[in-house]
Amino acid sequence: MISAIQRLVLSVFLILSINVHGEKLSYFDESLPSEKRVELLMNEMTLDEKIGQMCQFVGEASDIDFDSKDTKSNYTLALGARAGMIKEGKIGSFLKVSAYQEANILQSLAEESRLKIPLLIATDAIHGHGMYMGPTTIYATQIGLAASFEPELAELMAEYTASEMRATGFHWAYSPNVEVVRDARWGRIGETFGEDPYLVTEMGNAMVRGYQGENFDTPTNVIASAKHFVGGGIAYNGVNGAPADVSERTLHEIFFPPFVGSIENGVYTIMPAHNEINGIPAHAHHEYLTDLIRGEWGFDGFYISDWMDIQRLESAHKIVDSEREADKVAVLAGMDVHMQGPGFFENVKSLVENGEIPISRIDHAVSKILFAKFQLGLFENRYTNKQFVENTLLKDSHLELALKTAQKSMVLLKNNGVLPLKKDLDRLVITGPNADHQALLGEWARVQPDNNVITVLEGIREQYPKGTKIDYVPIAQHHKITRSELSKVAKAAKRADVVIAVMGENSLRFDKNKTSAENVDRPTLNLIGNQIELLEKIKASGAKLVVVLVNGGPIASEWLTENADAILEAWEPGMFGGKAIAETLAGKINPGGRLPITVPRSVGHLQSFYNHKPSAFHRGGFYLSSRKPLYYFGYGLSYTSFEYSNLSVPVTMSTDDNLSFSIDITNTGDMDGDEVVLIYINDKVSSVTTPVRKLVAFKRIHLKRGEKQTLNFTIDNKNFALLDRYMRSVVEPGEFEIIIGDRVKVQTINVQL
Repeated sequence: MISAIQRLVLSVFLILSINVHGEKLSYFDESLPSEKRVELLMNEMTLDEKIGQMCQFVGEASDIDFDSKDTKSNYTLALGARAGMIKEGKIGSFLKVSAYQEANILQSLAEESRLKIPLLIATDAIHGHGMYMGPTTIYATQIGLAASFEPELAELMAEYTASEMRATGFHWAYSPNVEVVRDARWGRIGETFGEDPYLVTEMGNAMVRGYQGENFDTPTNVIASAKHFVGGGIAYNGVNGAPADVSERTLHEIFFPPFVGSIENGVYTIMPAHNEINGIPAHAHHEYLTDLIRGEWGFDGFYISDWMDIQRLESAHKIVDSEREADKVAVLAGMDVHMQGPGFFENVKSLVENGEIPISRIDHAVSKILFAKFQLGLFENRYTNKQFVENTLLKDSHLELALKTAQKSMVLLKNNGVLPLKKDLDRLVITGPNADHQALLGEWARVQPDNNVITVLEGIREQYPKGTKIDYVPIAQHHKITRSELSKVAKAAKRADVVIAVMGENSLRFDKNKTSAENVDRPTLNLIGNQIELLEKIKASGAKLVVVLVNGGPIASEWLTENADAILEAWEPGMFGGKAIAETLAGKINPGGRLPITVPRSVGHLQSFYNHKPSAFHRGGFYLSSRKPLYYFGYGLSYTSFEYSNLSVPVTMSTDDNLSFSIDITNTGDMDGDEVVLIYINDKVSSVTTPVRKLVAFKRIHLKRGEKQTLNFTIDNKNFALLDRYMRSVVEPGEFEIIIGDRVKVQTINVQL
């Protein structure tokens, strides 16, 4: 064990060595590469200062007046012991910082520390800088972006979100969520990209590139965090944080690929999941965090724990009997930054001094954290200002993209000819709990100023400014519609040509009446409460019933599918969602989105996903019910029609080849529109079981009425591979089916050695 005097002598010797052998070398020298600056800084750091970089705490802005001349002193007082810890270099990053003024104060306290190391300011910027305490750009949530099948949208959204973060003093996005969903009850589906590993990977990769750029070294880049590794989307009973018991084969085939993709695209941080994986909590999983992700996949960044999850190794998972042991197990497993809690610092210091954690483990973690701070340019530019904030937030280009993400996410599930709505309607009724509600924003967003959000009611009124009488019947709550409200809707519907019922869920982060979200999982997949009763009243009136769904997870209602005249799945489309919905209903926008997740018939039909194994239903189905889902992955209608022709696929290929082919798509309908072309393969006979379909490529295109386009695809050889019984990746010779969406009969090719 090293004594305090020995540590002091060693520190002085290292500092003198730097002065003797290179007087001009300083970690403040921005001309040096980040790796060299890390080396120089670490040579000057004490053990306390190193462990401090591994500690993250939360801010304290709830009652602070940032316009007061005494703001810093008041805020420092509110921070209490944390202020002193910052000045002592014992805190490396902050979460739950609400405003740019708060970020500046925290950085000024860090600049008072001996080494003046800036702080990393982190936030859950999932679909915009939504947790910021002030108006920001809120885009469609991830499940809506996935429905667009357009990774370019996700990349640009992340890029714009990063610029708003940096303008307000934030540097680290806890995004993207690249978990694959296999249980529709899970309340966090809205912040995911759905059920298919290829789609999730492509969308997640795009967001990583958008946040980080080439190497996160510009003033508008932030570092991203791929989360949550792994299995949250298949947890016990669909409950957030519950155990995930899943085979190694399924992990490698379904759940791991999006994380591999993020690493290949340079993601710099990874957040483990709340849950355990086959008996081992994610935050204590050395075999995954160190051996697999770092050792085999080449991850070169650092890990951040999820909220209090290291402590939960003791309190929830029961694999240790104290928080000290929890900290030891987590750090030795590979954890680098601890999210929230004062005990971690003292525990880790004691563990290092007692030889239970090697200093090399600490040095490795700290070097990765410091590299991010140098690469982001925080030593030179740790502060922001009001002008920078005002020039960046809610820029026109950001607002235009917010509308576009909403427009592209619309999925038309049913249409009996009522849509697009006629321009000469006499009377429209608009009702439903989401008709005039900011539930459009989705999870991980604060309520925005009313003038910055267009609700469905406002959007419809904009589309029908005069001529059509619009009656609005408000519904106060999602989970309990009153008798009086039901009566008013029934009465109004009898006088209407069309009733637009805006139904669904509410996942607003700080709404006490939210019905789904993080830690609010769903016991039913049907519309919550008595929303169906409201729709039954409308149906009985004889008016045409158009249902708009605003929701994060899929809504499974056989009644709705059978009785509505039209159903538009809008997901949680963000701040301009009401405009996009109204434009779609009116026909100004032709819906082109496709489902990124299967919609089962009921909660009793779980699990439902398209890429199941061949034997899943070979012995029959459900009692008195179809085994088929209400809507399958990739489903979506249009106001126009498309014809596929001239598929040109080679008859044979070798096991080492990529597959190149072409197909023509023609818009044969009466409107311009978007088509999502989905390419699947099926290994007809394989040595281990493989899915009935596997998505391997997709492309969204826009075709004018009568226009034809030839699309060329190249399918990488690795997509034909399977994991054999020894978990080796091989391409086996034999017949493969190439399946183009649902519009082209399968084409068989022969893969030969």
